[in-house]
Amino acid sequence: MALICLMKRLKLGYRLFTSTIQLTGEICSIINLKSIPHYTTLQKFFKRIKSEVIGEIMDKIVGLFDINNPWVALDGTGHSCDQASRYYIDKIKKQSKKWRKSYTKNQIAIDTRTQIILTHRVAKGPRHDSKDAIALIRKTKKYKPIGFSLDKAYDSEEIHKVIHEELNASSLIPLKKRAKKGKYRIGSRSIFTKPKYHQRSIVETVISVIKRIFGDKNQSRSDRLRNKETKLKNLCYNIYRHTKTFNIKIKI
Repeated sequence: MALICLMKRLKLGYRLFTSTIQLTGEICSIINLKSIPHYTTLQKFFKRIKSEVIGEIMDKIVGLFDINNPWVALDGTGHSCDQASRYYIDKIKKQSKKWRKSYTKNQIAIDTRTQIILTHRVAKGPRHDSKDAIALIRKTKKYKPIGFSLDKAYDSEEIHKVIHEELNASSLIPLKKRAKKGKYRIGSRSIFTKPKYHQRSIVETVISVIKRIFGDKNQSRSDRLRNKETKLKNLCYNIYRHTKTFNIKIKI
C-alpha cells in the first residue's frame, strides 16, 4: 500500500514507477522492503484490495486528529478517465452532438479547521452533487458536527431536514431563486451568515490540492478501479495533510 500511495504522489504509471524506484535504494530501507516488486504485482495488488480497506485506513488517519464538533463543508468534483488525446476528443465532439464525456465523481466532506477529509462518496459521473449528499452527511454523524456549509446545488428541504433533525446541526445553504416552500429552507434565511458560509471555499482548496499533487486523471480502465483510484487519492491527501499538520518530514 505504501508503494501504491507513493506512485500516486509521483503521478507515475506502474512500469515507470518501478523503474524509477529501482534507482533510489533508500526507499526499500525506509519501508522495510527486501526487494522492489514487479509492476504487475502492484497492479494485481491494487485490483484485489477492497475499497473497505481504504476506508478503514482513512478512518485511522482521521482518528489521529482531534476532531470534535467540526464545521463541515461539502463539495464534489470530477476526475477525467480517458486515455485519448485532446485531438481525438475534439473530433468526436464534432461528429456527435449528443456525445458526453464520462468521469469519476468524487464528493468529499471536510473539517474546515483541520482541512482533513472526514468521509467521501465516489461514483461514475455525470452525477449531480445532491444525489449522494444525504448519505455523505449521515456518514459524518459520528463526529458530531455543529454545522454544514454547502453551495446552492444542495438546496433542498430533504437535505436541510436531515442536517437539523438527524444531526442536530445548522445548515448554511443559499436558497435557489424559486424556493418558496419548506420549513427549514425558508427558515435558513434568518440564520444565514456569509462569513461562516464562505468557509465552504476551504473544500474547494482541498479539491485543488488533490488534483495538483496527486493528479486530475485516473489511469485505470474499468469504472470499479477508477472509483477505487479516486478513493486512494483522498487517502493520500489525508496522509499528506497529516505530515503537514504535524511537521513530519520524509526524506527520500
